[in-house]
Amino acid sequence: MLKFWNIFVLCCIPLVTKGQDSVKTSKPGVFRNNVLFCINYGRQVPMADMAKRFGGSNSVGFTAAYKFGKNFQVQAGINTFFSGKVKESGLFDSMKASNAYLLDINGTYAEVRLYERGYHWHIDFGKILGVNKFEPNSGILLTGGLGFMQHKIKFTYERNVLPQLEGEYAKGYDRLSNGLMARGFLGYQRIDPRGMLNYVAGIEVLNGFTRNRREFNYDTRVQDDKSRNDLMVGLKVGIMITVSGRKAGTKKGEEERIFE
Repeated sequence: MLKFWNIFVLCCIPLVTKGQDSVKTSKPGVFRNNVLFCINYGRQVPMADMAKRFGGSNSVGFTAAYKFGKNFQVQAGINTFFSGKVKESGLFDSMKASNAYLLDINGTYAEVRLYERGYHWHIDFGKILGVNKFEPNSGILLTGGLGFMQHKIKFTYERNVLPQLEGEYAKGYDRLSNGLMARGFLGYQRIDPRGMLNYVAGIEVLNGFTRNRREFNYDTRVQDDKSRNDLMVGLKVGIMITVSGRKAGTKKGEEERIFE
């Protein structure tokens, strides 16, 4: 996590001061409407019920946003998240032989690897708080919204035949869970007046209110219908493509130039 915090700090320091573009102009910038397309990467630390099942995860995703002239912003995004650390224990105890090894259909030892796989989508509304009058469309970004979260355990195994983990049988072990999600974000978003470097970096909080959606867990032989509090906190960074619109307060045709 340390290297990601370093990236965040290095990104934000030059943005809260006058950049190269600011030095080239002698007057403050103007507010503009912007369409934003962002490809992002994140690293999350699981908490609450999520920490009992999975370790730290990575995520990649896409966000589309519209920034209004006065720096209010609405956005929608979708992300996949994944991890190679699963803490759920005892999944295959009922399948193991007396020597505590899992055997495949041919009676040979089988090695099963477990992974976290999931995704979430969200719709947010927020505000950019400007810190540099020469770049008024950039600043501290604070957003909040709602969405949907889903995750499960994925199994992989090589050179083995395990019918007990294939097809419909896998559903009895994968712990598929989903439900409503709340999202919050605090960071810095830069929209370069000259369109050279646009990005966002900050802290993301995801809180999923989920349930196990399988009717029956084969390993525990009971139905798991308890509510889950799946919390993840992490750093997210993204590179944006922006389409700048008219100066705030003007009508179509009143302004010909895109940039000052």
